[in-house]
Amino acid sequence: MTANPASAATELRGVPLLDRYSTESVGAPPRFYGATQDNDGRLYVANQQGMLRYDGDRWVLLALPGKEAATSVGRDLQGRIYVGGFDAFGRVDYDSEGNMQFTDLRPSREGDVRAEHVANVWQIIEDNALVHIRTETALYTLNGDDRIIRTIQLPQTARLFFATPFGLIGRIDGRGLVRVNDDGEMHDIADGSVFAEQGVVEIINSSQQSIIVAERGFYQLQKQDIQLIGDSNRAEYGSDRANSAVALSDGSIAVGTVNGELLRFDPALILRERVPINDGSIEALHIDAENGLWALGEGELVRVRLPAQWTKYSALHHVTGTIYDVEWHNGGLWFAGSAGLQHLTADTTQLPKAQHLQWFDYEGYALQSTSAGLVVGHRSGLLVLEHAQPPRSIIRTEEAIQWLLPVTGRLDRIFAIGERNVYMLAQLQGRWSVLSATPLVNISTNNVISGIEAGELWLSDTRNVPQRWQFDPDSGDVVKRTIFTTETGLPQHEGKAALLFKLDDRIHAVIDKLDFVFDGVRFMPARGAPVTLLEHPDDLQTVESPVGTFALTWNEILRRAPGSKRWDRLYFGAGIDRGFVGMRLGSDGIVRLNTWTGVLQFDSTQVQPPEPMLFAGFASIGARSAQGAFTALPANADRSPAIVPAGNSLEMRFGLITMEPGAEFRYRLHGVTTDWSTWRTDRALTLRSPAGGDYSIEVQARTQSGREASPLFYRFTVQPTWSEIAWVRAILAALGLLVLAAMVHWVAWWRTQRLQLATRRLEESIGERTQELEVANRKLADLVTEDSLTGIANRRALDAGLIREWHRCLDQRRPVAALMIDVDHFKRYNDQYGHLEGDLVLKQIANLLTQLHNPSRELLARFGGEEFALLLPGLHIEEAQMRAREVCKAIAEAKLEVTVSVGVAAQVPSPLDDPHILLRRADAALYRAKRNGRNRVEIAND
Repeated sequence: MTANPASAATELRGVPLLDRYSTESVGAPPRFYGATQDNDGRLYVANQQGMLRYDGDRWVLLALPGKEAATSVGRDLQGRIYVGGFDAFGRVDYDSEGNMQFTDLRPSREGDVRAEHVANVWQIIEDNALVHIRTETALYTLNGDDRIIRTIQLPQTARLFFATPFGLIGRIDGRGLVRVNDDGEMHDIADGSVFAEQGVVEIINSSQQSIIVAERGFYQLQKQDIQLIGDSNRAEYGSDRANSAVALSDGSIAVGTVNGELLRFDPALILRERVPINDGSIEALHIDAENGLWALGEGELVRVRLPAQWTKYSALHHVTGTIYDVEWHNGGLWFAGSAGLQHLTADTTQLPKAQHLQWFDYEGYALQSTSAGLVVGHRSGLLVLEHAQPPRSIIRTEEAIQWLLPVTGRLDRIFAIGERNVYMLAQLQGRWSVLSATPLVNISTNNVISGIEAGELWLSDTRNVPQRWQFDPDSGDVVKRTIFTTETGLPQHEGKAALLFKLDDRIHAVIDKLDFVFDGVRFMPARGAPVTLLEHPDDLQTVESPVGTFALTWNEILRRAPGSKRWDRLYFGAGIDRGFVGMRLGSDGIVRLNTWTGVLQFDSTQVQPPEPMLFAGFASIGARSAQGAFTALPANADRSPAIVPAGNSLEMRFGLITMEPGAEFRYRLHGVTTDWSTWRTDRALTLRSPAGGDYSIEVQARTQSGREASPLFYRFTVQPTWSEIAWVRAILAALGLLVLAAMVHWVAWWRTQRLQLATRRLEESIGERTQELEVANRKLADLVTEDSLTGIANRRALDAGLIREWHRCLDQRRPVAALMIDVDHFKRYNDQYGHLEGDLVLKQIANLLTQLHNPSRELLARFGGEEFALLLPGLHIEEAQMRAREVCKAIAEAKLEVTVSVGVAAQVPSPLDDPHILLRRADAALYRAKRNGRNRVEIAND
């Protein structure tokens, strides 16, 4: 049935997932020149403001002398960090409190204690036991004791230098490549003149070969000569050129370009990845200890994992809107979603861009690739793209076709499930046509799945219990229907529909987070993964594939590897923060995941290198006295416990040196509790004045991707206060008992007198209070859903109405729209005329809006402050946009001295969506209207 075998792989890949570090999070200007790491895994970055250090938690700045920019950074074999800038190069050291210090290593002037001027430092090059410092005018060589053992004066035309198996090699502009001998002389390399006018950005060394990465191509460096690999001007660069390069763990080469793209060439130097990083040049690339690739240059710091198993198609590829289904067909990807139908094909010269196809209006819902063409379900029917365009319509009933499912046991049959009918499609004489149509009488489908047996279809009903329909695949007729009620093992909970999913050739139903499995006759209770591992199993979908089984809800996803029983949780980082829509196995054997921000593609052939062991620790730990004095404690307390002075609090900050964002921690304090705390991202913990005694704290840490760190055990002893000494406690206890006995006697007498008096007064006031409360409650009931200033509905009424209309439109498969209306420059109006006049304007606007809406089917509410919301069930985005323009025009013509901006959003509700996303989308459009000049209408474009 499929056009391609399930084992086929596509060369079309999305963009790897990126972790972006903005200038706000880094705390430095957006200009970065290079990076390296120490033996503990901390990252050091050369920045325009100085040198930055990152330990997975905080960015710390080390200012260079004169507060000059750090233009280069490097390390030696021992892991010591070196940094250079203008007229400065030196080593990074630490003081007793762990603060970074700069140790100047510049040579001294002859007969002068002051250091020489070295101008700009452009490179720090590790060369076995040596470190080379290339400045604007000279090349300094340091030995393992940081002594300068050689200084070579450089011509003004000298460019980059590289350590290679053939010695130190540099490029002289107008001359080409030269080799630096031990005596400091530079000798031309055979064929090196090819680089007289062409820049060299890196020389990649491996055990097999040395590759010269030039601005426009690749060359092999040999002991005696240089050979071109492929074309001297690579078509992959287009009008761009290389600016930096680094070797990856799988033998690939990553190249950063002048125009901000990251290109990955496989070991055969074939382009496999094109990743837009930023708008400026990529000055340097660095591979960290966890095989993450850092791209540094103009703009944000970016970290990416290459090779990448998960890549993403998004607005970068012109794939827009919410994607409901994605399928591989005829050498390209097809996307069906809220923005219609889109088609994407590979492009070796630039990032591919999707083509938007105007074959139908509004949403596309379902796709199925077959040998007889691509079948497409959309809001107005069903069409098939055969060998030539335009596509041919199969169903034109103005009925939305929301699911396309292969019929079990028949490659020439497809179920097409619409709003009102279940259609069986048949492939006859190489063309698809409708074989039968079965009405969905009083069934509002929530989800549907193909059954285990041939011709079997399961339907979940939002209003009722699930059903199984068994079709005759030859005729398309329904031969049997089974309704599953409490008698067949499924409980019925008011307002809780059953969700169906298929796993390991068995049908499951989830009702109110409870799992039931079908045994062939009835449903039996089941308890186990993946249902028990998910927060919202009532939204569960499953996909079985050759690369594993996936289970997902709107905000979680699990994967079970082939042949395994263990489910592992998958994380994608902050870039995928709007939830999951659906997943499918494509006709090319590739698993793709639809999210609110794009489509993720899984490629198991991209092997991830092993990751190093992580260790939980303390970034800092110390005791703080009641007067505020802080005393640092040793970070390790393995042999003997740390001592905390009496009455001091213990302040600690957990540490986990990893470049993965979002580390989590939990702890338990032995001697106090055996229970673990909850997992949390907060690293700070304070134990306020613990009692004297011996304690130990156990800390566990993990990354967001699920990597677990080696745990930390820390022992400490809190010295007792004077009041905790045994004989002092005994005396105080005896005195306390005597005083307590006297006080108890007096308090008992006094309370008796007061109680009698209070009882009399209470009896007198109960009657009065009861009557007052009844009056107040009646007034509150009237006010609870009404805005006190304008008299229209308030925020509480809007929330309730939104949920009600959302579910009503969901059942009816109708759209719902929302207008967010905000008064322009209202603060300025209040400042000029006063708040009383401002309140009067809000009342007048509320009156105008009341006249512009139909209260019998639309809801107008004050959202807060000077912002109003209008809920419009049944309206598409175009109709809602027209209503918004009427609102803008009416208020502008009312001569109120104010105007309004309006944000518009509309969508057909989905069971996987949060109703409040409609208001958030409209609110985003409103703020775009504000930014674009006010007194205007903008529509949601996500």
